[in-house]
Amino acid sequence: MLVIDAHTCPQNHRCPLVNICPVQAISQQGYGLPVIDNDLCIECGKCSRSCPLGAVVKS
Repeated sequence: MLVIDAHTCPQNHRCPLVNICPVQAISQQGYGLPVIDNDLCIECGKCSRSCPLGAVVKS
């Protein structure tokens, strides 16, 4: 299960991972904390490799 660490993610911008996810498992309301829907997530690793702050972690 992947999650986005609220302490690492600055939550002050539109998260680029929303557009990177091949199965649209990441959503974001405004500039809030992005959320990963683990029912949709295929754990391909694109989001964890693409996040410049390393905010995507295994839970």
